[in-house]
Amino acid sequence: MRSLLALLALLCAAGAALAQEGPAPVAVASVAGRGPIDAESAFAGAPPATITLLPQLITTPFTMTPSVASVTVRAVHNADHAGFLLEWADATANLRTGIDRFGDMAAIAFPVGATGAALPAPFMGNPGGRVQILQWRADWQTDLERGPLTIAELYPNAYPGDFYPEDHLPPAEGAKFRGALGAGNPMSERHTSSVQDLMAEGFGSLTPREKQSARGRARHDGAGWHVVITRVLASDGDSSAALVPGAGTSLAVAVWDGEKGEVGARKAWAGWLPVEIAK
Repeated sequence: MRSLLALLALLCAAGAALAQEGPAPVAVASVAGRGPIDAESAFAGAPPATITLLPQLITTPFTMTPSVASVTVRAVHNADHAGFLLEWADATANLRTGIDRFGDMAAIAFPVGATGAALPAPFMGNPGGRVQILQWRADWQTDLERGPLTIAELYPNAYPGDFYPEDHLPPAEGAKFRGALGAGNPMSERHTSSVQDLMAEGFGSLTPREKQSARGRARHDGAGWHVVITRVLASDGDSSAALVPGAGTSLAVAVWDGEKGEVGARKAWAGWLPVEIAK
């Protein structure tokens, strides 16, 4: 029954999407200067594109009703960088990820080396159809601003102290007791940016890119999020999409509401939208 309901909901969502005749393109306006674009003020003259989000019903676990109904995207570029401002309503700022709680997140995706009918699947790409995904994470930004999550935050009734094996053992021996961090898992390493630069060619293939050059900055104003994601215009590797002034590309977007338990496949999303990059 659950599968049947999910299929019916998917068909309804797909029908609604098809009913929209040619979604308006996301216009990337040209601004002066160079370098990363991480200030909201840079988007003052950029036209907004309001994007309706759909429930994720392609793979389990499904999201029957998206917590975030729409997101507004503004975009600009200067001589060597592009910036994207994503804004959506969310009354609760979820800033940390723990055992039973999740942080708010947003992501934009670009096709890598594909145009027109050759576009890969917009969710996570597909075998032979690679996508680049830039994911902003509220918990990573909180780590950078306030410091990593502590034992006292995770377990407020426990002894309020953190134990680091390397404080008591030689580094090589201490690393064995650090779990994912000791194994070099990039999700557990200290972050230098609130945005992770990822690539994928289908479900289960999401992988951090070796070169992490994307940056981001966000604020919550009590009513919703204002998230800026910035990246270089030129491709900086085989898994990086080129953004060329005067040309077009496509963009997909996803938003997670940590308050509603959204993480991983549980999210609201929109498939490929046309992008026009001003000269």
